[in-house]
Amino acid sequence: MAPSWLEKFIVREDATPDPRRTSEQPLLELHYTSLAHHRRILGVQGDTVPRYELKRQAILGGAWGTKCHVTSPSNDNKEVAMLDFHSLPRPCMEIELLQKSHTIKIATSKQEYKGSGGLGMLRWKGTGMKAYGEASWELRDERGLVVAVTVDEGQVNGMISVWGEGLDNETVEELVMVAVAKIEDYKNMLRNSKKAVVGLGIGTAAWLSGSWA
Repeated sequence: MAPSWLEKFIVREDATPDPRRTSEQPLLELHYTSLAHHRRILGVQGDTVPRYELKRQAILGGAWGTKCHVTSPSNDNKEVAMLDFHSLPRPCMEIELLQKSHTIKIATSKQEYKGSGGLGMLRWKGTGMKAYGEASWELRDERGLVVAVTVDEGQVNGMISVWGEGLDNETVEELVMVAVAKIEDYKNMLRNSKKAVVGLGIGTAAWLSGSWA
């Protein structure tokens, strides 16, 4: 049984993963790796430069939440998004997409938002979680699976898979930002627990070719 502080984050529903995750190939598959100095990078297997880099900053030691500034090293360090995680007055995350001046707000209690590109309402579904460990989720619309997210036991490495069909590049990038925000929100939750050791883990991006730093 999960500890009492974690129970409120667990939705009691069918946690069976969508069968497409094992029978079909996603539109896009991005590796997530947590590095030293509060940095995270995302990219495709074989990339020589990460597609996205996140830099995390705690606000007043984390008491008022955290922010992650997202840039694209593979695209001249273009500014992509600001992920803002609020602790007060009500826990929520705001994802500001800088290139199209659009902000998505997702309340921790509801875990849903209206997507772009004709996707309609999208809702997170948990498909696996171990206390202080690995976790996985699916972002779904009324038609089914759109994004799948996994993170390992140390919250150091993960995978973001986009399954939507006929999506434009802006919508795909939006989904990736929502997905990485989900991982960071989970890590924030663990970081704020008394027993958590999140933040100590540092990974190596084995999927990245070359010596980017």
